[in-house]
Amino acid sequence: MKEKTLIELIHKRATNQLKEAERRELTILLKDKKNQILASEIESVWEKSKDYQKEYQVEKESALSKLKANIQKEKTPPSTTKVVAMPKRRAWLRVAVAAAILVVGSWLGWSMLSDGENIDWKKVATTDTIQKLNLNDGSKISINSKSYVEYPSKFSNQERRVKLEGEAFFDVAKNPEKPFIIETGDLQIKVLGTSFNIRNYGNEDLAKITVRSGRVEVTSKKENFTKILTKNDQLVFDKKNQRVQYLKDKNLNALAWWSGKLSFENEKMSLVKQVIENTYNVQLSFTKASLLNCDWTLIGYSKSQGVDNLLEIIKASFSIKSIKKVGKNKYQLTGGECKR
Repeated sequence: MKEKTLIELIHKRATNQLKEAERRELTILLKDKKNQILASEIESVWEKSKDYQKEYQVEKESALSKLKANIQKEKTPPSTTKVVAMPKRRAWLRVAVAAAILVVGSWLGWSMLSDGENIDWKKVATTDTIQKLNLNDGSKISINSKSYVEYPSKFSNQERRVKLEGEAFFDVAKNPEKPFIIETGDLQIKVLGTSFNIRNYGNEDLAKITVRSGRVEVTSKKENFTKILTKNDQLVFDKKNQRVQYLKDKNLNALAWWSGKLSFENEKMSLVKQVIENTYNVQLSFTKASLLNCDWTLIGYSKSQGVDNLLEIIKASFSIKSIKKVGKNKYQLTGGECKR
């Protein structure tokens, strides 16, 4: 009975139908090592079945002809076949395989009895600039540099699903009947209508979700955690150590690349450096490392004023000797000292 329950719960999780009570039940079941192995194999079969759905194309007339031919063959006595019993300890696999076959079979039946509709996936990738994307449901996405978003040309009737690598700000149109789902690495973010920022670059150890308004549900595919975030909440996921941290967003510049406003209030220059690099897509180097421990305040700087002007303000604040451009989007700041 437990195996049957586990299979049903794994199926619901894979199709985003898992309720909170069922999620807790699944978490308890997965504490058992045998259930973990079972779940892994079920998910493997499920993933393979999805591949078949994507890749298999049905020739309807040919399929119907073969079906008629097979019906005629049934009049001929079948050849003798030796049946080998499956060990009881692997009996659950029959259920999993049957479920996968049912998925593929249902899809094949739908393909043969209807014209169907092939949905094309589109991809928007950025290099050194920010790009805005308007989806057909009214949702808006601002995509930061060195990022990409994949989305369908038309959303399904059940959900609105997109994929993200890098950083983007989402302003999601409300639709309680059709949740908006973002896949990014091992994380899945589910919303009904809200605005929030996701930062998850492949070369960074931390993934960050920052909510500006509304509510979002963040789920990890591997760590089996689910967290509801509301306005000004931030989730930080350490991908390397598999750790999760929840906090109220106190970083005034978490959305600076999108909002166009920079503010620092007694912030360490090490953080200021990171914000400037992320906002303007540049690299800064200080010949005097001690400057990175200095505190600095600047409120309401407009991004449109440019990085060169901002660096001149920093130069004056710390008596920096010179600022030199040493390559494409690379600046070297020489000398300087903290102000007491």
